[in-house]
Amino acid sequence: MKNVESLSGELRQAFIRLIAKYTGLEIREREQAVLTEKIFLRMKSLKLAIPEQYYFFLEETTIDTFREWRKFAILLTNTDSYFFRDQGQLNVLRNHIFPEIIHRNQNHKTIRICSAGCSSGEEPYSLAIVLKEIIPDLDQWNIVVFGIDINQEALKKAEIGIYTSWSLRSLNVEIKQRYFLEINEQYLIARQIKQMVKFLNLNLVKDRLPQSHSQLRDIDLIVCRNVFIYFEASAIAQVVDKFYHTLQPLGYLLTGHAELSGQNISQFQTQVFPESLIYQRL
Repeated sequence: MKNVESLSGELRQAFIRLIAKYTGLEIREREQAVLTEKIFLRMKSLKLAIPEQYYFFLEETTIDTFREWRKFAILLTNTDSYFFRDQGQLNVLRNHIFPEIIHRNQNHKTIRICSAGCSSGEEPYSLAIVLKEIIPDLDQWNIVVFGIDINQEALKKAEIGIYTSWSLRSLNVEIKQRYFLEINEQYLIARQIKQMVKFLNLNLVKDRLPQSHSQLRDIDLIVCRNVFIYFEASAIAQVVDKFYHTLQPLGYLLTGHAELSGQNISQFQTQVFPESLIYQRL
């Protein structure tokens, strides 16, 4: 096998373009050396002799290539997350957006929410906890919080629902005691919260949204925070358009601060709160 240094600049750029095309991820200059290491790590696993072989393999449209992209994506994505991240945005949801969604859906008592780029599950579980806190008759509602991510390993952790104290660092004592069971200095999410969340392995760029054959459509709120900071501008535009069609009329899109800067979001109405912007489908 060639040394890492032998990956030419031209081939590295070809990999970067291919990754952007398939995942939307933008590999910045400071990340390119680490990317090269990851490429050679996957080559070693596949017993490939030269990086060109791996590149041409990733270009194919076979089931083996599809499986390899799922493994490669695990190395490419950032899985750092924690519960109740960005309290300001959660306050906007708790005090303004969720009450409106609850009122609007009072007759049929169905709410669908999606956490896109959910990593190991902290965000969708946080959203479920907030809903549990503000809906007194929750057992009469049909509520689904989808957690979707390209990283299969992160989703496996999310489905298990066991976290370290570091993931709970933003939670107050009452929430921690109410919704987590401490076991050997780790924390298991409560069953009543776990049952509200459904995890799906999904590529925001390549996979179809909305999904007519599943409940991943007519969504009331899509939360996609700290995801687009890793995406190329064209991929952001593509995914935002998918989100628009996945939301039901008057549904909301919440992104990280300034993550849609420079994007054409004229199809949404922007609502301004002191803590955050949020976008509503008209």
